[in-house]
Amino acid sequence: MSGQKIAIILLRLGLAFVFFYAAIASFISPDSWVGFFPIFIRNILPAQFLLIAFSFYELALGFWLLSGKWAVISVAIAAVSILGIVVFNFGAMDIVFRDIGLFLAALALLFLNRKI
Repeated sequence: MSGQKIAIILLRLGLAFVFFYAAIASFISPDSWVGFFPIFIRNILPAQFLLIAFSFYELALGFWLLSGKWAVISVAIAAVSILGIVVFNFGAMDIVFRDIGLFLAALALLFLNRKI
């Protein structure tokens, strides 16, 4: 197996883990996660609904990333999701600064998958 294919697998595993962790952690400790939703969205939809819906979205995206099917699309969606978290939580940069690295890892995976 080539180094590029190994890198793709590792990046997919890493990104999927991030989405799995966030989804599971928000089920276990919802109060720690609800604050990451922008206030304007929390004013429209109930917090409990947001957490559950987004957690299922994250689980589905994690499994999609692992599957490798339509990889460019799944990675693009992951990148936009992570970027949205950073943009809407810019005031919490002490927490979300790591997400910038995850966003760039998703972009790297996007470009790696475009070559295959």
